[in-house]
Amino acid sequence: MNTRSIFTKSLFSICLLLGTVGCSSSTSDSGDDTKSEVISDETSATATDEVVEISVIIGQTSGSAIAYQATLGSTVRLKILNPDADDEFHLHGYDLDGGVTPAGQEAIIEFMADKLGTFDLESHVTGEWILTLVVEE
Repeated sequence: MNTRSIFTKSLFSICLLLGTVGCSSSTSDSGDDTKSEVISDETSATATDEVVEISVIIGQTSGSAIAYQATLGSTVRLKILNPDADDEFHLHGYDLDGGVTPAGQEAIIEFMADKLGTFDLESHVTGEWILTLVVEE
């Protein structure tokens, strides 16, 4: 019985040791997760190099039903032209405006899309929605 007791204790110790080694390999797997996070950070960093250029002519390519998409972290350049009247444009959510732009001249609003969501561009002169910008990951 003494030999059996020693054998049982040895087997138990070996199982504990193997279990500990198994747990430590899980820890190294989480190190691989960190590498995945770094890769995804690099991916979003390249997204910041993206420029989304949106050109709108009031009365021709404008309206609240028109939606444009941008990627989070990209640069968005809105080019807005009102051929018939002086106008002022405002992008809700980002609180950006292009100032008063004379009729026939292009207003440019440029910014980094650093907020997720849906944002409306409005004319301060007419109060009309010009377009909807959707920023997604």
